Amino acid sequence: MSPDDAAARTFSDSWHRVANVRVELRSSVRAHRQVFRGQPWVMLRDTLSSDWFRITADAWSFVSRLSLERSIDETWLLALEADPDLALTQEEVVQLLGQLNLSNLLNFDRASAGASLFDRYSKRRRQETRALLMGFLSIRIPLLDPDRLLEAARPLIRGLFGPVGALLYLGLLALAGKALMDHGDRLFDQSAGLLAPGNLALLYVGFIIAKVVHEFGHAAACKRYGGEVHKMGVMLLIFAPMPYVDATASWGFRHRGERVMVGVAGVLAELGVAAVAALLWANTAPGAINAIAYNVIFVASVSSALFNLNPLLRFDGYHMLVDLIDVPNLFQRSREQLRYLAQRFILALPNAQPAARTRTEAWLLPLYGVSSIVYWLMLMSTIVFFIAGEYLDLGVVLAWVLAFTVVVMPIWKLLKFLATSPKLAHFRLRSVGICLAIAGLALALLGWVPMPDRVRASGVLEATAYRQLNSESSGFLVEMMSFPGAAVRKGEPLMRLESPDLIFDLRAAMLQREQLLAQELRATAVALADVMPLRRQREATESVILELDRQRAALTVVAPIDGIWSAPDLETGLGRWVARGSPLGAVVDPQSWRFVAVLPQVATHLFDNSVHQVEVRLRGEEHINIVARDARIVPFETGTLPSKALGFAGGGDIAVAPGDQNGLTAAEPFFRIQAHLPAEALLAERPALAHGRLGTLRLTLEDAPLLVQWERGIRQFLQRRFRV
Repeated sequence: MSPDDAAARTFSDSWHRVANVRVELRSSVRAHRQVFRGQPWVMLRDTLSSDWFRITADAWSFVSRLSLERSIDETWLLALEADPDLALTQEEVVQLLGQLNLSNLLNFDRASAGASLFDRYSKRRRQETRALLMGFLSIRIPLLDPDRLLEAARPLIRGLFGPVGALLYLGLLALAGKALMDHGDRLFDQSAGLLAPGNLALLYVGFIIAKVVHEFGHAAACKRYGGEVHKMGVMLLIFAPMPYVDATASWGFRHRGERVMVGVAGVLAELGVAAVAALLWANTAPGAINAIAYNVIFVASVSSALFNLNPLLRFDGYHMLVDLIDVPNLFQRSREQLRYLAQRFILALPNAQPAARTRTEAWLLPLYGVSSIVYWLMLMSTIVFFIAGEYLDLGVVLAWVLAFTVVVMPIWKLLKFLATSPKLAHFRLRSVGICLAIAGLALALLGWVPMPDRVRASGVLEATAYRQLNSESSGFLVEMMSFPGAAVRKGEPLMRLESPDLIFDLRAAMLQREQLLAQELRATAVALADVMPLRRQREATESVILELDRQRAALTVVAPIDGIWSAPDLETGLGRWVARGSPLGAVVDPQSWRFVAVLPQVATHLFDNSVHQVEVRLRGEEHINIVARDARIVPFETGTLPSKALGFAGGGDIAVAPGDQNGLTAAEPFFRIQAHLPAEALLAERPALAHGRLGTLRLTLEDAPLLVQWERGIRQFLQRRFRV
């Protein structure tokens, strides 16, 4: 580090604002030590408000010297004289005092010359509160003090957290798991109506039941290990009230295992109530109680996985992760480290201070910061689209709120930082220039520079000449006379079916024909008027016999042409029932091949662009790139898909008709894209060719800027998802 950098890190441009301020910790603040990764930390707790703050031992060395009898500058010089190697820099002191004031842990002399800095921090706190009210997670409203109730229930709590309680808990989970497995089909079928208007009230009741038990689980665990719980109330989450409990007293527990147990206790309690709900759901008839029990099961499982246990959100999983990896203030410091990296390596500010104190934290903090931001964006986007799928107007409102939070607020904070931050006192013009240059370069690259534009579509490999095989009769498979993949000749038997019902119907029809023939001969001699009706009945019976005889002959499936029998989806187990019309594969001519792909018709830009290249990659051999030719794009309003794997029923992108058991009839318009695979390309690459093999087709269009491509992709997604 150069002397100039060292001086910049030691001294602060904001020091004159705080140098003459006299400040001290509030008299209600208590401090005790904790150890993380072998390093001592100090926990500060306000016994009146239950606010907590964790600082390093070096910071405590400075904070413990604060007094209204001397100024901050005098205190800093005193700490510097006592231990110059470990003393905080002026910039670190300014940031520390601001954070302590935000946590309401300081008393200071407002008549001091630098008190305006603390007023600025107070204003910032009010602004953050308003921002919090505008976000998805809102303000907490305390309603009651549950500590006396928990104290009275301490003997019961000890039992629940003891060996006997653990055995009973495991037994309850085992019984609930068995009940859910026994009713697995009904469990998933019922999920389709979770967001139906008639179920919303019951879903909210189930949510409240699960979360109240969850919060009492935290409170009970905190009380079990000697903590106090004085706040329980309501917190707004996505505009919906939900219960919360303040179990932050556990942050002061010296043993890591106790802190982790308090964090996991809420989820354990929620799983316990979900187990009770599962038993109730499995043993009750459809009705309000059954529906509430099912909603409790859903809330306890999904919310625990997405929110409570996820360490990327500041819920239970986050606090457990902090204790397990011994990195205190992980969320806040990860943001500070990202800001430091931006200030140090983008704005080149010499006075930027890192939040990381070790080499491990130097990569862990930014990794966690980026991961948590990305996960939050993905989760909020998923919630918005999930809600919009059922309630479009509410989804649009949430989308605007999310866009404001993700786009407008960060830009506003950046502009405010560039305009007012004391860190930029000597570098403001340069920093503004750097930001403008980066923004201009990004807009130019995204909105002006053409980039490769490609469209991908799922499809299947087909032989140009082939004959589809379908069972013309129903029966049990009794013999495989040839196996898929073998070369066959026209008329060669492939498999044999047996149908006792068909043989019985044929014999009955033949007996009926003999009876009608005898009656016809007798009528010729006795009653000529009955001859014609009997003859018509006999002819109808003979037609039935011809059809049944044709079906009997069709019990032996033969090859319609010379070629290779391809049947990738055929089940060849002997004794299985083959329904009439079931697909049995195809006999293909392996000399010529094509690839057929399907694409939803929202991709209308295909007709506005020229296709420069067509490439095909087959599933399982993605490393082989086959250059195709003669691609034809044909719109289909409705039609039959080349393979059921391309429809929703098989995991594809095209909606299929609900009544089609084979999953081949498209329920929405689609483009059929057909491309010929040249023989020379197949000989050069030598892929494994099989009729019906899945793959991906890629069309290379004219280059277009990324902003154009992204706008088109978002518009197509919304058109297809919401039909707008």
